[in-house]
Amino acid sequence: KQWYQRRVRVIVKITDEPLDPAEAVNHVTRPDCGAISIFCGTTRDNFKGRQVVRLEYEAYPSMADKVIRELVGEIGGDVKRVYVAHRVGEVGVSGISIVVAASSPHRGAAIGFVGKAVDLIKARAPIWKKEWYEDGSVWKKN
Repeated sequence: KQWYQRRVRVIVKITDEPLDPAEAVNHVTRPDCGAISIFCGTTRDNFKGRQVVRLEYEAYPSMADKVIRELVGEIGGDVKRVYVAHRVGEVGVSGISIVVAASSPHRGAAIGFVGKAVDLIKARAPIWKKEWYEDGSVWKKN
């Protein structure tokens, strides 16, 4: 696990600024990697028949950074660079809340890594989401 974490370059950003997927691609691009996988999670305009107007995120940034870096080591695999960015504050409809990208020599490792990372970040990182509807709001599991 420690060896894996030393050889993988990881960027983690918890920010109130809009997220740019191109920044993620730029970070993970390497000449020895033939695959980049990227996931962008966006705010949809509905949930179970209710009209969503925005999301609001809160986080414990230093702990989120630590947890995400630990997850990178836990997932493992043949990825060379990883980029994770998560918004805090308000994110409007169609706005990007999370970007996860990874590069690897072959597509399977990058695609598999990103899917696992998104699921584990949502389950374990100290980041909380509030959904705002036309008629009120509710805190939800991220």
